[in-house]
Amino acid sequence: MGKSNWKKPPKEWKAKTRAAHVGYDPFLSMGAVRPPIFAVSTFATEDAEKLEHMFRRAYGFEPPLSPDDEWPIYTRVSNPNFIMLCDRIQCLEQGAEESEAVYFPSGLSAIFTMVLTLCQPEDTLIFGYPVYGGTDHMLRHIVPERMGIHVVPVDATDLNQVEEAVKKHADNLKAVFIETPANPSLAMVDIQKVADLTHENSDGILAVDNTFMSPILQHPFQHGADIVIYSGTKSIGGHSDLIAGFVIDKDPKRAFQIQSIRSGTGPTPSAFDAWLLFRSLDTLEERVLKAQDNAKKIAQFLKEHPKVERVIYPDFYDQNSEEWDIYQKQCKGPGSMITFDPKGEKKESYAILNSLKIFGLAVSLGGVESLAENPWFHTHMDVSDEDKRKSRFKPQTLRLSVGIEDADDLCQDLDQALSKI
Repeated sequence: MGKSNWKKPPKEWKAKTRAAHVGYDPFLSMGAVRPPIFAVSTFATEDAEKLEHMFRRAYGFEPPLSPDDEWPIYTRVSNPNFIMLCDRIQCLEQGAEESEAVYFPSGLSAIFTMVLTLCQPEDTLIFGYPVYGGTDHMLRHIVPERMGIHVVPVDATDLNQVEEAVKKHADNLKAVFIETPANPSLAMVDIQKVADLTHENSDGILAVDNTFMSPILQHPFQHGADIVIYSGTKSIGGHSDLIAGFVIDKDPKRAFQIQSIRSGTGPTPSAFDAWLLFRSLDTLEERVLKAQDNAKKIAQFLKEHPKVERVIYPDFYDQNSEEWDIYQKQCKGPGSMITFDPKGEKKESYAILNSLKIFGLAVSLGGVESLAENPWFHTHMDVSDEDKRKSRFKPQTLRLSVGIEDADDLCQDLDQALSKI
């Protein structure tokens, strides 16, 4: 299985068409209209000399071949399903035509490998909070304690804090990491301004976790980002049946380094999961937009509900605020995540969660089913109470991931659960 002839689709192709066609040429697989699963550990080559050169490229002793000439050695290094998937996912990222994607077995392994590639002991990494609780734990504890990297957390919505940190650590700053909209507060971070502060004052790069918005609703490369990261488990996979992650780098040489570290340290995704992700990209736009339509209705319902004190949803930002301006500049829509505070405290929020019948009581997001959780005591349990408060969520705060069920049914489910408090 070689590279698709549609590695670089026509510029006029929209995301929906790219997501359905790029990455696979049926005539390289005997005309099969859908790609096969390459459930294989190793690949044969014509001669020993070619195999030697393949290994030299894999270990970085020789420059990589052009993408069309790539040939896998061993699935830990690469696999045809990985190649097809990466072709497809990277073509959805607007603003960096030469970007390269690297596929990982989870979003956290993608972030960790990126940090391992970019940073040495004593280097500095700045990250903006709030972020996903697992990312927060990794960057506050594992990376500094186990790798000797100086990690500096800042409130990324406060550009003065970002500027101060970047200038203070400019000499050894390797990366700035942000997530926007942030998890779980949906805080908006100005990607372009953070990118400018990073690039004008240091040699560091800006990495953006774009999981909440997906490649459909936000394009960080268009606003100065150097690397875009996804938990492929979420809307890209979309069916809550796999774990995956991606690093998409606008610099192909740096992407090759990240790929080399991934294959050299062992986190290997599966060909079957790559096949599932490739399938899911066909319907990514439809799923994202349907869930967003549902979320708009649910957010309005919650905003008007007498037992709800606060709803955080991008469409409800103060239109005179900087947050609204960032939202309008960066995002194609509000997305399908809603954060809200019911009246009461932890007890009341748990009563709501325990009464839901359609919303699943589960973490994760971006699937076809709707889910609910309490970030203070669930996904962000490890984050300090002080940082949680700084990040604008409370012990009673609930986070909803809205799926593609009927919106009226979802509102009724929330209404009956809210009636329990």
